Amino acid sequence: MTTRVQFATMSPALAVILGSLAGALGSSLSAWVTQRHADRRDLIARRISHREELYSDFITESARILVDALENSFNNPERLIPAYALLSRIRVSASREVLVSAEELLREIINDYSGPHLTPQQIRSKALNGSDPLKRFSEVCRAELDSLGGRL
Repeated sequence: MTTRVQFATMSPALAVILGSLAGALGSSLSAWVTQRHADRRDLIARRISHREELYSDFITESARILVDALENSFNNPERLIPAYALLSRIRVSASREVLVSAEELLREIINDYSGPHLTPQQIRSKALNGSDPLKRFSEVCRAELDSLGGRL
């Protein structure tokens, strides 16, 4: 009979201990999962921000050398260094589609150097008629950033 009484008194104590452990484990597991998802969202947000800045810099530099290519001959290859440096940074972090689009844009700009020189009025006229060599690159970047944003 003593063993039954001892077992009966230990059972509620054991239940309390096991209940406390289960509660603590559940709480800890919930906190871990929540933190893991928050860390993942933060990482994706940083990647999006980094790529937005990189793509913006590439667009700015490409626009600058595009106008130079339309107005001048290819006399100073050093003008292309910033654009190629940005292209190399794009290779490190961007999708294949963005990289291919960036490479195509730079090839088009280099080809424009060998074309006829345009006056500012002719460049303006081309722009007003819808000629935008940067558009495809911008659209591909937007699609990539939107797909990354969907993972948040």
